[in-house]
This record gives sequence, C-alpha cells and structure tokens, in this order.
Amino acid sequence: MRILALLALNTFRETIRDKILYNLVFFALGLIAFSLLLGEWSLFAREYVIKDFALAIMSVFGLLMAIFVGIGLIQKEIQRKTVLTLLARPFPRWQFLVGKYLGLLSVLAVNVAIMTLCLYGVLEYCQAGPTASLLQAIYLVYLEMALITAAALLFSSFSTPVLSALFTFGLYVAGHLSGDLIDHLKFVRKFDPDLTGSIGAEGWRDGLMHAVYYAIPNLDNFNIRGRVVYGLSLPEHYLFFNTLYGLCFIAVFLLAACLIFRRRDFI
Repeated sequence: MRILALLALNTFRETIRDKILYNLVFFALGLIAFSLLLGEWSLFAREYVIKDFALAIMSVFGLLMAIFVGIGLIQKEIQRKTVLTLLARPFPRWQFLVGKYLGLLSVLAVNVAIMTLCLYGVLEYCQAGPTASLLQAIYLVYLEMALITAAALLFSSFSTPVLSALFTFGLYVAGHLSGDLIDHLKFVRKFDPDLTGSIGAEGWRDGLMHAVYYAIPNLDNFNIRGRVVYGLSLPEHYLFFNTLYGLCFIAVFLLAACLIFRRRDFI
C-alpha cells in the first residue's frame, strides 16, 4: 500500500503540472459557462439545457483526459526509458500500473469537483436550485471516466499512443451504442418474424450480437441525464448495481493490462 500511495502521489503531481490538463479543464469550464448563454437561446427551460449540456461536457472531458493524459502517462515513461529505472526497484510491475491509475483517478476527482462547483455556481446564478439527483449523475459520469481510463491504460500497455487513442475512442463510441444492438434485435423480432430463424435466440447472429454486447461496457448505463434534467426517479438500487457493473469492467481491464505489462520487454 505504501508503494501504491507513493506511485499515485507522484502521478498526481506529474499530471497536475501537465499543460494539456489545464487546457482541457479551462475548455470544459468555458463550455459549462457557455451553457448559460445556450440556455437563453433554447426553447426549453434554461436549467434543463444547462444541466444536460454540462453533464455531456463532463463525459466528453473524461474521454479527452483518458486519451491525452491517461495514455501519455505510460507512453512517456516507456519513450523516455524511465520505466526501466522504476521497474528495477523491488516492487512488481502491476503496482506500477495500478499506482498510475490511482493517481490519475485522483486528478479526475479534483477536476470533476471543480466542474461541479462551476456548474452549481451557474445554476445558483440562474436561480435553479441544484438537486441531489444531479450529484448522482455526476458520480456516474466519474465512474464512466474511471472505466474509460482503465481501458486507455490497457491499450497503452501493448500499443502505440496513436492506436491506443483510436482504440479508446472506439470503445467510448461503441459503449454508447452497444445498447442499440439489443434494441435492434427486439425490433426485428417484433416487426419481421420471418427473420427470427436467422438471427433469433438460437441463431449465430443473435449469439454474436449478444457476445459483442456483453464484451463491451454499456456506457449508457452511466448516462442518466434525461432522468436528472426532467426530475424522473431512478430504479431501485440503480446506483449500486451500476457501480458493481463499472467496477467489474475496471477490474477486468486493469487485470488484463497488468498481465500484458508484466510480459512486455522494454529493452
């Protein structure tokens, strides 16, 4: 635990000094402030637009953090050969990766807190009182950030920075569209019964679609913007089960990254 804490603290300090991080944070804060102006132009209630737009910005910010900062954490150590010095110390390689990940999660938490305060300030200015459900939505956005960051570390453990960024972006897009696979399957079964034999429950296409659905994290589970904006209640134990869902994928991604990183040769 001491080694993990030191690696996480060092990663936190290193990332905080990164100029790209400040550019991303200021850009995100600027867009949240822009949502105030966007709400004035919208036909809908201003607070609805501000909440929906701000939560979407936080989600995209997590993707950019994973791509520009998360991937660079490992790749910079490899390119500068400083990873050889670190791994020569008496601790296993998995602690190096997990320590980096925990440090980046700390940075994400700080930045999400800053954006949350900015969002709450904008809502107070608009005299739209923030609700507890908004914090639930922000928590799920942070959990989505943590999952995408774990995936970025997995890709960067065996690939180049450019390919890792493409893989991470592809996972983000596929994760938000994976739920449509099952919806499409239900639609076909309902309106075109003649095709159920080829893509039905026993067909290979059905099996392939379900395999893809379960292999890729369904990131729409972390998107409750619509419910928060319009004041709809969440299903019972929704946060609990989606927290377990996200933690399971994070554990799988980190485990795969550690296994690959352990066998990688840096010389």
